[in-house]
Amino acid sequence: MKKSALLKIVSVLVSVIGFYLLINSPTLGDDAASEYLRVVMFGSMDTAGFHIMKQSFIDAYRLAGAILLGVGSFYAFRLFSKSDE
Repeated sequence: MKKSALLKIVSVLVSVIGFYLLINSPTLGDDAASEYLRVVMFGSMDTAGFHIMKQSFIDAYRLAGAILLGVGSFYAFRLFSKSDE
């Protein structure tokens, strides 16, 4: 397999993972906050603190997804347009 084909596959894969994280950030953030509450806080936390923590997890997944989608898409478009020339 050529290096350019492998880079194309990796860039598309990074874009797909970024899109998945971006679309599913509310669910992933809610699951992560619930897991944190259950494991670290032993199931006890005030509602306002939990809401802030949950929103922070959602924002973190959204940011990671946006970065991966942006970087993967940039390199995918760059590599695919370079191969057309």
